[in-house]
Amino acid sequence: MASTEQIQKIKNLAKKGESVNTIKEKLEIPKSTVYYHFKKEVGQKQKEKALKIPENPEIKGEICGIFAGDGNFYKEKNQQYRIRFYFNYHEKYWEVLADFLEEKLDRRPRIYKYPDKGRVEFDYSSKPLYNLLKENLSWDTDKTETIRLKEDKEFSEDFRKGFVRGLLDTDGHREKKFRRFIYGTISIRLRDDFSKILEDLAIDHTNYKEEPEKEHWRTMHKIRISGDDAEIFQQKIKPRNPKKQYKQF
Repeated sequence: MASTEQIQKIKNLAKKGESVNTIKEKLEIPKSTVYYHFKKEVGQKQKEKALKIPENPEIKGEICGIFAGDGNFYKEKNQQYRIRFYFNYHEKYWEVLADFLEEKLDRRPRIYKYPDKGRVEFDYSSKPLYNLLKENLSWDTDKTETIRLKEDKEFSEDFRKGFVRGLLDTDGHREKKFRRFIYGTISIRLRDDFSKILEDLAIDHTNYKEEPEKEHWRTMHKIRISGDDAEIFQQKIKPRNPKKQYKQF
């Protein structure tokens, strides 16, 4: 049973247009309890808040980078555009990112947690979000191996900084013992996009590849940023993922 305080929070969030799933996630109480009080407050029919695409090019770039690193898309039979993101359940990044996306897109993602599998999934059903991704990214049937920036489009420096931040936060890591960032992807074109952005920002780095150790693995195309350039990278890119941040060099 929900407390008086929880019931009031449900009502307040419902008035603001939050969905049942979002309220359930925020208050960590059963969906049936949320729905009972939600229905009393706003009626039987639930309307989800309209997703808003931000104007800020750096935020647009970051969202595209996150999708390029850890997202996928499919169109359902009912013509809904479904975008999903996948994260490590045991890292705090997904919690930081849920708040970030809610703030910037004006809608919190549906969040599915699988602690036993160590995975968290974010889900959006949104054509505007799909349009943002397709306006700036290209990919073929194998999204992971072919994802890259649109070849025939010019991107602002702010967009490119956000894009690299999203890539590093999802598919990169920092080495604790050294001043070093490592980024890796199986898409050589995406690695080359990352490299070109670093060149334009005057950040020295090394491109290399790692051949698969097992038959079903694929070649990883990597970037290493070390020493003073790692410090410059942090200052210019400002990773959002707590595990990718250095408190000081």
